[in-house]
Amino acid sequence: MKSVAQIHVMVVLATALTPAIAGYRYSSFHNSPYDDEDSIEDNISLASESDEINQNAIVTHSQKHATYSVPIYQKIGVPVPHPIPVAVPQYVKINVPQPYPVQVNVEQPIKVPVYKIVPKIIERPVPYTVEKSYPVEVEKPFPVEVLKKIEVPVPKPYPVPVPIYRHVTHKENPRRTWRW
Repeated sequence: MKSVAQIHVMVVLATALTPAIAGYRYSSFHNSPYDDEDSIEDNISLASESDEINQNAIVTHSQKHATYSVPIYQKIGVPVPHPIPVAVPQYVKINVPQPYPVQVNVEQPIKVPVYKIVPKIIERPVPYTVEKSYPVEVEKPFPVEVLKKIEVPVPKPYPVPVPIYRHVTHKENPRRTWRW
């Protein structure tokens, strides 16, 4: 990739050489205030100015006849850019430490409350029997005469048939509730 300076130089050279390719020759045919003395530009002839050979052919010798004069009104210097070394300051960055706030744990005698769990014993009174003398007047038995004994029928519980199956248990077993 060509740089911008190289491309600019090539464009300047191409614009300077276009009159030479077209077959023009600089001469002092028309007087101008800049042509007081014969300069080098007045005698410049280019290789493609020959009439005998093809006009686009490039010839290494120059011919002084059959020229066409081009008046020079003003000479303009074409600036050719050249790389100019420029001093670039090289800055060295030095980190200067600056103070900034930092959270620091400062050990101080701080009283921390310690809660000790003390079980509270609640004593419940155990009931017990106390024998006390209670003054009750007890009637003393007196003689009774039995005249006749009469039997009074008292209902008694009768047996109820309960079917007992093999897989049903009648007592509670925590491990299993049935049997085979």
